[in-house]
Amino acid sequence: MLPPQSEVWGLRVLTLAGLVVAQLVPATHLHHVIGAVLMLTLMAFTEFWIRIDITPMWRRFTVFGITTALLAAAIAVTPMAGIASWAGYMLYASLFTGPPMLLCVAGSCVLMTATQRNGWHNLLDPWWASILCWALNVVIGLAVVAVIDARESTLLRRRELTDELIAERSRNAELQQELLEQARRSGVHDERARLARELHDTVAQGFVAVVTQLESIDEDDLASSVRDRVENAKALAREGLGEARRAVNALQPLPLAARSLATALQEQLALFSRRHDIAATLRVDGSPRPLVGDDALLRITQESLANVARHSGATQVVTTLTYLDDTLLLDIRDNGRGFTPDETRRCPDGGFGLTAMAERAALINGTLEIEAEPGAGCVISVALPFPASTDCVGTPHSADRAETRR
Repeated sequence: MLPPQSEVWGLRVLTLAGLVVAQLVPATHLHHVIGAVLMLTLMAFTEFWIRIDITPMWRRFTVFGITTALLAAAIAVTPMAGIASWAGYMLYASLFTGPPMLLCVAGSCVLMTATQRNGWHNLLDPWWASILCWALNVVIGLAVVAVIDARESTLLRRRELTDELIAERSRNAELQQELLEQARRSGVHDERARLARELHDTVAQGFVAVVTQLESIDEDDLASSVRDRVENAKALAREGLGEARRAVNALQPLPLAARSLATALQEQLALFSRRHDIAATLRVDGSPRPLVGDDALLRITQESLANVARHSGATQVVTTLTYLDDTLLLDIRDNGRGFTPDETRRCPDGGFGLTAMAERAALINGTLEIEAEPGAGCVISVALPFPASTDCVGTPHSADRAETRR
């Protein structure tokens, strides 16, 4: 606890004024010297204690006791030095509350009374005048304390209101940023859904029509060379239809509402293992919790598994989910033939390749890294930070919707 600067400067000014006035009042040279030494000592002591923590009550009473003793001694030598005791009204109102504050104000009023009666030796001549003067000083002191207290309370309320406004503005800015991010993701989601519909209604249906027409040809009446070309056309059309359907499936949102990411990954790995006869396992480390981008991670896993099935020649795939305090890590490791990442930016036969997976990770503020070399398999690693606020936990398809007085 440190005293308010306004009260500190008041004590400094009044102490200096007491020093100057005491030197101007006629007195012996010895009294002037002793008075100056006492006031300078008081000033030095003030500069010392205003720089230390005086939170403990005993420290505050120590400050009061030493200050009062120095002023009392200075008044005994040169009474006008006591005008510095006016600072006690402001200072003790800030350092104390309740009975301790009343005690300190009453003590300062004794010093002020001695100054007004021109020294300690005049307090009893007559005594009732001193008591009356002291009582008047107490009333004035309490009034000053009340004004200071009201002012500090007002300043405190203003400070609290200012802090609340700043905090509210910060919350509003965060909310606005979140709404903008949700709007962006919603736009991404809508555009992806539109593209999926367009692909389904045009390209995919066109391939279906081509396959149907080719299959309706009576090959018995065709020459051998023509029959081979028709079979090639059928194979190409079926492959194109499969890629079109795969692209449509990749663009459509994933139904994660009723299941966790770990559950969805386990289902995908089981399906992948049955279809391709490749051992696929899932490990989960840490405490799972929903996160914006869960469905994007599932999409990345699906594409990685598709690449493993088509290109790697692997016999085993291990997928690991690691929930750290501030980051979710997804690792997809296979024991296939591997490759050089710089040589493969997109899958050669269409669909979403490594670059597209990295772009999908970037859309959810994540990063994707590839560790691969020929003959040593491949590791796809995705790091996705958890948001600072718990208000930003995942929602279905969200990634695709790409100080005071004591």
